[in-house]
Amino acid sequence: MLPVIIIVLIILGVEFIIGIIANGLMIVVNCREWIRSRKVTCCDMILTSLGISRFFLQCVMLINNIFFALSPGKKGLCDIWRTFYAIWVYLNILSLWFATWLSVFYCVKIANFSQCLFLWLKQRISGLLPKLLMGSLLVSLVTCPPAVNNIHKKYIGNSTNMLSGNTTEECIRNSDLIVLSMLGYSFPFFIFIVPAILLITSLWRHKKRMEKNTSSSRDTIAKAHIGVIKGLISFIFFHISYCALLIVFLSEIFVNSSLYFRCFCVVVMSAYPSGHSVILIMGNPKLKRVAVRALSYAKCRLRDEVS
Repeated sequence: MLPVIIIVLIILGVEFIIGIIANGLMIVVNCREWIRSRKVTCCDMILTSLGISRFFLQCVMLINNIFFALSPGKKGLCDIWRTFYAIWVYLNILSLWFATWLSVFYCVKIANFSQCLFLWLKQRISGLLPKLLMGSLLVSLVTCPPAVNNIHKKYIGNSTNMLSGNTTEECIRNSDLIVLSMLGYSFPFFIFIVPAILLITSLWRHKKRMEKNTSSSRDTIAKAHIGVIKGLISFIFFHISYCALLIVFLSEIFVNSSLYFRCFCVVVMSAYPSGHSVILIMGNPKLKRVAVRALSYAKCRLRDEVS
């Protein structure tokens, strides 16, 4: 068991470092651009909001994992763990909403459809976006209490006196509220899936039309579209995997499962906020350029220190 726990902790540590660096890069680059130009684009606004929420989410996930390792059932730790769990749920739902609005924004700006609602959104998305981001803060706050109420104390012992030394405190989760708990995750998930699929469909149709033209410029654009489609598919895979494991995490399946399965769930869930941020950086020319320069600088410094 101990070697498995050590390996899992190493993997979680690597995911944490990657997530902190990737999300920190998005925050620093976009905020610096915001201060320099005195304006911010809608895309940068979403990426900054997503980076901030995931930066703190990574920190809270690390603390939660530590409390899992320390066993939250120990006396005195239940209230502390419940507090961090509440923060984790809020940041979790908030980051899912921000990722959803990013998917909506990309779909509205890039995809080509002639429906009236789509054309209306294309004209007004820039004005609606700040309101949607602010609304996400409130919606996330409203939808997280059911998930937090899953956790409650249970006193076990022969004595009826709660302060007695013969009574132990256990922190358990009530799976009866899982349906209410999943409402906060299901709404952004379904809203995310629709524009993501529409965008992939639009790009695929455009790629097929471009293939009829054999010019090199058209071929380059078609390759770029293929890269975007691959990024979107990986994004959807991350999102679906994360939401599916959230259902497992909030249910009795996680509590009653083996250590190996629980470690698998924690590792995959921790990979989402860091892995998706890396994908976003690689798909954004400005962020990718800064990331490449930072990696080159780090390699030079490492080479100098070794020599």
